[in-house]
Amino acid sequence: MMGTHTSSDTSLHDRTNTALHSLRHRGSPVHQRGVSFATVMNLGGRHFGPMASEIDHNAVSFPTDKYDIFISHTWRTRRLAKYLALLYYRSLFPAVCSGLAVGILAFALQVYGILPPLGTIDGSESAEIPEPLPGCMWCLMMGGFTSLAMLVMWARLVDLAESTCRAKVSYFFDRLCIHQSDAVLKQAGIDSIGTYLRNSDSMLVLWSPEYFTRLWCCFELAVFLESTDAKLESLLQNSYAEMRQASVGAMLDLRQNSSPTDINNEETVPARIAVATSANRTGNETHDRKLIFIPVQVGVFCVAVLVFVFPFSMLNRVMEFWDRDLVAPFGGLAFLCACVAICRFCRRYTQDRLELNKQIAQFTVSQANCYMPQDREFIKAVITHLYSETLNEVDGIAAFEHVLRSRVQQNVDKTLGSRLQVPWRLIVVVMFLATLDNLDAVAETLLIPSHLGDSRALAERTARQAARSFAEVCSSPAFFQCAIVTSCLLPERKSKLAEFASNATFVFVCVLFGFTNIYLSEIIYEMPTLVSVPLNLTFGLVLLSGPACCSYVSCWFPFRMTGGPSSNREAGQEASQAANQEPGEHESREVTQWDEGDCEYVLEPREPQGATSMNSMAPRPEADGSSLTTRQDAMILGNVMSIRI
Repeated sequence: MMGTHTSSDTSLHDRTNTALHSLRHRGSPVHQRGVSFATVMNLGGRHFGPMASEIDHNAVSFPTDKYDIFISHTWRTRRLAKYLALLYYRSLFPAVCSGLAVGILAFALQVYGILPPLGTIDGSESAEIPEPLPGCMWCLMMGGFTSLAMLVMWARLVDLAESTCRAKVSYFFDRLCIHQSDAVLKQAGIDSIGTYLRNSDSMLVLWSPEYFTRLWCCFELAVFLESTDAKLESLLQNSYAEMRQASVGAMLDLRQNSSPTDINNEETVPARIAVATSANRTGNETHDRKLIFIPVQVGVFCVAVLVFVFPFSMLNRVMEFWDRDLVAPFGGLAFLCACVAICRFCRRYTQDRLELNKQIAQFTVSQANCYMPQDREFIKAVITHLYSETLNEVDGIAAFEHVLRSRVQQNVDKTLGSRLQVPWRLIVVVMFLATLDNLDAVAETLLIPSHLGDSRALAERTARQAARSFAEVCSSPAFFQCAIVTSCLLPERKSKLAEFASNATFVFVCVLFGFTNIYLSEIIYEMPTLVSVPLNLTFGLVLLSGPACCSYVSCWFPFRMTGGPSSNREAGQEASQAANQEPGEHESREVTQWDEGDCEYVLEPREPQGATSMNSMAPRPEADGSSLTTRQDAMILGNVMSIRI
């Protein structure tokens, strides 16, 4: 048994040394291989499946000296969800842009008579136009099919363009970039993941609730977020003016938020200076856009909206040719079903956002799962070497946990926004489909036989229809904003009856909001042209600016009320409180600072600070930062740098 233990320790030591050596030296292009985006997305993302077939490693990958994007994911997430999330991130916007361009082209071709009407619509119910109307759906049909085709083919088109320009964008995807058939090469590739991350320009995280429960995923984040000794030296070698400004802000923050007892406390002042300095510096820096979080459920829903809403819109237009009496009931039923689907998505999305904040706030390496015990020890050893100058495992792991809780949470707040913020790609998709449908409606007004010879009647009706179409397109973001806010106000219930009532209330609110917009738009449309056009345009602008105002208020109001950051972190703060109430693995090495509802995790200084460094904090400033003396600033700077070192 002792011999086995010694052999295991030797193997762990060798793996760790090999990994650390590879982290210090860039990987060789012979063993570091990348893949194209088209290869990752091949056959519906078949490589994401757990039962994927054998892969010819050399055929699907190519040598590379760096990766443009490192794809981080967990194998516990479904293959289809990850595939649709990548479509959402890389292909959705180009597909919408190309579909919109084709739709506008189809609109022009219809107006000039190159594309004939596909049918006629009975206008006998309209007192204004009793004659049959031309039925147009070329914009919706051509634009929709183009967007769907581009959504699937975009990866191939990009790959073709890169081959022509001889400038391939390199992706890292573990199954394709690490040899799968040779056990020795496979283990070497696994141990070199840190090197691959070091050579990656950005990291794309396909997040699902299982992500932070996997230790290998956390290891990838640890290496990507790691602050090396070179970065530390670069920080300490910054100009004195920059450090002086940060130190002055730190001192003011310390004195404003501390009692006289705390200011003179030799044990707490160094840590509080470090916290204030770090907060001041972080507040003046932009978030790291190289770390990108994509919730997979958002990708699934956005692509599903494009795939399913398009054929329903097509069928609704076709019904106008067959039997116009069926249009209203069919549209109402489709809208009700859509509200049910939106209810499910919005509630799932807000819960996932809460879960993401809680996972970040509660994250500890000890709670992450790993299939092989040897891999757990290897990961902890590498993290210790990366994050602890004294090679103390407790210090290293606690430092990594602190970096993850701060940087990752900041990145999530900046890129995803609060729970009240609707994903912009979802808004783009819905507005795209509404625009195509309304382009056909405007084209119909331009082809009315009785109005072709009357330029004034044609202009008035076209202007009214265009204004109403604008209001209907702008109602899409307002509708989803209403749905997101409603889902936040109606949290998940424990009992089934209460949950059903909550869902029913959600659907009722969304249906009422949607039909109210349609009703108001119709009323305004029936008004005289000089009144209806300005009113509809104003109504559309109000609906369009509503979500932005709601997002602004959701960030501004909690800040003004609590003096803290956005309410997006409330769930994380509550979860962190619960976690800190129970003794954890590293509790003895951490000091938790609470400041007006926000929490900071700060490592205790490894060396005790002398009384000399405390005396500079005794005098209380009489005014703002401009009244601080140069001597005090220099002493504060020395304190901060001594803590950093």
